[in-house]
Formats: sequence, structure tokens, C-alpha cells
Amino acid sequence: MAPFRLAWFEIKRFRTPLQRLALAFVVLVPLLYGGLYLWSNWDPYGRLDQIPVAVVNEDRAVTVNGQQVDAGKLFVDELRKDRIFDWHFVDRAEAARGVHDTDYYFQISVPRDFSRKLASGAEATPQRARMLITLDDANGYIVGKMAQTVQASLENKISAAAVSAYFQSVFDNLESLRAGIHQAADGAGQLRDGAATAEQGSATLASGIGDLKAGADELAPGAQQVSDGVSAIANVVVPAANTIADALPSFTQDAATAASAADSLAGAAAQTADTVAGGADSVQSRVTAVGQAHPELQADPGYQELVRVTGQAAGFANQVDASATALRTTTASVNAHAQQLAADAPRLQSEVRGAATQISQLDSGAKQVASGAAQLDDGLGTAATGATSLHDGVAKLSSGAASLASGLSDAETRIPVLSDDQKKTNAATLASPVDVATENLHPAVTYGRGLTPFFFAIALVVFGITAFLILRPISARALASRAGDVTVALAGWLPAATCCVVGGLVLFLVLDVFLGLDPTLAWAMIGLVVLAAAAFTAIAHLFRTWLGGVASAVVLVLLLLQLTACAGTYPYETLPGFFRALHWVLPMTYFVDGLRVTTTGGNTAHLVRDALVLAGFLLVALALTTLVVHREREWTIAKLKPDLSL
Repeated sequence: MAPFRLAWFEIKRFRTPLQRLALAFVVLVPLLYGGLYLWSNWDPYGRLDQIPVAVVNEDRAVTVNGQQVDAGKLFVDELRKDRIFDWHFVDRAEAARGVHDTDYYFQISVPRDFSRKLASGAEATPQRARMLITLDDANGYIVGKMAQTVQASLENKISAAAVSAYFQSVFDNLESLRAGIHQAADGAGQLRDGAATAEQGSATLASGIGDLKAGADELAPGAQQVSDGVSAIANVVVPAANTIADALPSFTQDAATAASAADSLAGAAAQTADTVAGGADSVQSRVTAVGQAHPELQADPGYQELVRVTGQAAGFANQVDASATALRTTTASVNAHAQQLAADAPRLQSEVRGAATQISQLDSGAKQVASGAAQLDDGLGTAATGATSLHDGVAKLSSGAASLASGLSDAETRIPVLSDDQKKTNAATLASPVDVATENLHPAVTYGRGLTPFFFAIALVVFGITAFLILRPISARALASRAGDVTVALAGWLPAATCCVVGGLVLFLVLDVFLGLDPTLAWAMIGLVVLAAAAFTAIAHLFRTWLGGVASAVVLVLLLLQLTACAGTYPYETLPGFFRALHWVLPMTYFVDGLRVTTTGGNTAHLVRDALVLAGFLLVALALTTLVVHREREWTIAKLKPDLSL
């Protein structure tokens, strides 16, 4: 328990209100440091919309297939919808001036050919559009990192505008393709109509051919009926044959009478035979004429049988005629022939009667053949009409096919023919249609080089706290001397200022030689470090001279406020309102800004302004210190025995 008792005795030593306040301050140091720093940097990305950024849209809209493509405007519209940053839509000159003067932290530029290259996505060789983000680490290294952090969101907006422009051009091209396909559809419709007409014509042709077949089917039975028409001839031949057959017995009974009768009979027979022969010849001629008029009948078996029978009938008639003539020549011959005729009479009678029957059937069949031929003719006429319709339909079919071919050919020309390499290249281009390039006007290159201004400033301010823990701010002997107030004030400040300047230059040398700081404006940086060291020690000397031991706490609080309000990391626009109000009234702000210019380059006008402000802080601090020295020459009990001594 002894350690705790001894510790309590140390705490009890703080009896006065000021001493207890100092103890409470020590307890609150972690809160002050951690709380203030976290408060100022609690959500910088949540206040990105406070960071001014210039947007330059120089894009020129293009016309693709009669439709306007303005990708730059689409991108600007996307930015207006979602204010990731505080967008300022300005021209190129204003943007360059603003980035140079830190009115804008960076610049986004849309080039003139942005729409043209995006619209090329609908062509055989698409081109990748380019967009430029211009940074300047002289305005803050972390700003560039913040821009890179939200670059994915920016690229999404860029891609949205790019894809919209690309598909607009593609859909415009599809409209032309649709017109070609529509033309092909019309051609297909004509082809369909022509095919329908051809189908109707072919149906009519088939019907006509059916009629032709039906006529042919009727022609075959008609040919059979022609053979039956021979019976008409039999009507002439049979009576004569019967007369001859009846007369044959009387011829055999009386030869004399037979001779006379035979003579008479021969004359009658000759006459009759002539008539029969003429009729048979006539029938044969008609049958032959029918075959010549209708050649298709000549191959018909019935017709061939008819020709054979009529030929036989004509032959028989001629034989009868010859016999009648011979009968008149000689009675003996007639008698012999009469006997033979009597023997042959039944056969002859049967044949003559059969011929007559066939001739009758032939007459009827010839009429039917004529009727069938007429039907065949009608059927062929119908077939000719159908063939004509088929020809017209085929003509329409040809026209429709031509229209279809033309439309499909036009549509085909809209579809490019690509090689494998072109396909890969085009696919890569369309997958990433926009190349977002980044340039940095004054790059810090490395993280350490970018944050050097902030940590360099911290080092010099911390020196102001620690220096007077060793060095006396004011010498009591100097106060008691006859030296002037200015002399005493400078005498107390110069040792700390000299040490701080030397320490700052050592830090600069180490950073440059061993870490490769390589400042753009080295001599200007050295001069700014000397000026800032003098100013910071003058401010620390002022508070130490004025407030004594309490000054250490005040300077520490001042350090914490400067760390959080100087925007050494994130832009001051992302700071809460309290720290933004302090930003422009604290000296570290100007030292950090000046170091950025000397380290990476930038607006030298800012460097001049920063140096003048720091010089002002130095002169004001020295002037106020002189006043404090004048007051400190009045000795009091509190000065001889202060409540708080460090």
C-alpha cells in the first residue's frame, strides 16, 4: 500500500485552483488530442460534395443515322444527378485558372471527340474514348487520393454516359437494319402471295389435267363402241346375203334357169357387191380418218381391232364382187361356184352379219370418240389457262424473291465481317469504352513526399513546446537590467529561434539526402522553413513569457487546433464548421500551403502570400512579446512565488 499512499501525497500537493486545473488539463490531454483530431477527420468522404471540382465539357455532338449522340451532355447530366463533388461546369481557361489558384482541387475534361469515338461502337472498328482528370498535388496530396478513391464511381457515370451513347448509335443502326429487314419482309410477303397464286394456278392446272384424264377415260370405251358400229354396214350386207342364200337351191335344181338366173343374179350380185364394197371402203376410210385426226387412238387395242375388221369387211365385199363377175362369165363356173356358194352360204352369211354388226357399233363408237375428243380439248384449254395463272404467279414469286434478296443484302451490309483479332479488340474496346487518364500538374510521386508539408509543420510547432522546457523564455537578469524591452524580448526569443532554425534545416537535410525529398523550389523551401521556425518560436515565446507555466498547456492546445484545422491531410472543405472557421487564422495553415508549393511546385503567388502571413505572425508575436516584457518588469508576489511552476 505504500506506493499508493505516496502517490496520493503527490496528488494532494495540488492544492490551489490553478494547480488542480493543471492536473485536470493533464487528464484531458488524450481527449483533446484524440477527440479533436478524430472530430476534424471523422467523415471527410461524407463531405466530398463540399470540395469544388471543375468540369470542362468540350464534346461535340455527332449525328448517327439521323439521330444525335451527345455523350458529353449525358455525362454532365449524370454528374448533376449525383453530386459526389461540388461540380463547377466551366470552360477550359476558367478550370485551369481555378486549379492553379486552388479554387478547384482538380479538373475533369471531356474532349471534343468524346461522342464521335463512343458512337464508333456501332461500326466495324470502334474507338475508345478518352477522358482526362487533371490533379495538382500542390493543392493537397490526399485530394488526389480521394479522387482516385471515388474514381470507380466516376467511371460508372462515365460508363453510363458511354453505354447510353453507344446503344443510341447501335439502336439507330438497328433502325436502318430494321428498315432493310422490313423490306425483306415485304419481299417475303410478295413471295408468299406469288406462291399462293402459283399454288392456285397449279391447282387449276391439276384440275384441267384431271379433266383431260376423264376425257381419256371416256375415249377408251368409245373406241370399243366404234367396233360395234360396224353393224350399220351389216344392215346393207345382210339382206343381200339372205337373198343369195335363198336363191342358191333354185340354182342347183335348174341349171338352165340357173344360168339365166345366175346371169341375172350375177348382175344383181355384182351391183350389190359394188354397193357393199363401196360401203366397206367408206367405213374403212372413216375409221382411218378418225385415227389420223386423233393419233392417240392408234395405240388403242380396240381401235386396232376395228381397223382389222373393217379391212376384212372390205376384202369380203371385193370377193363377192369378183365372184359375181365370174358368175356372169361362165354358167358352169357359176354352178360350181353356186354349189360352193351354197356350202359357204352359212359361213358367209354369219360373217356378213357380224361385219354389219361391227359396222353399226363402229358408227356409234365414232360418235362417242368425237365427244371424248371434245372433252379432251376442253380439258386441255383449262390446263392452258392454269398454266398461264401459274406463269403470272411465278413472275410475282420472282419479284418478291428479288425484293427479299435486296432487303437481306442491305441488312447484311449493316453487319460487319470481323476477323478473330478484330473481334477481340472490339470486345475489349466495348467492355471499357472510355479510357480515364490522369495527369498531375505537380505530382508528389510518393506518399511521404505528399505529406511532408504537414509533418514538417508539426515538427516545428512541437519544437516550440519543448524548447522552453529547457530554455528560459526571459532572463531575470535581463529584466532587471537597463536593457530596452525590445532587446530583452529578442534576447529571450533568439536562442529558441536559432535552435528551431537549425533543427528545421537538419530535418530538411535528412529528408532531402536520405529520403529523397528533392523539393522543386529548394532554396525557397529553406527560406520558408527559417521563417516558419522563427514565427512558431516567437508565438511559443510570447505565450511562455506572458502565461508562464500555463503557456505549455495553451501551446499544446494551439498545436492540436492547428493540426486539425490546417487541412494538412484532407481539404479544409471537408472539415466541420468549427475547424473551417479557424483554418485561415492559424499560422500552420500557411506554412503547410507554402511547403506544398516548394515541394512539388505550384502557384508561387500562394508561396509569396504564405511567407508574408508568416512574417506578419512573427512581427506581431515579437511586438506583443515586447509589451509583455515591459509588463513583466513589474515584480509582484505572484511572480516571486507562482502557483504553478514548470
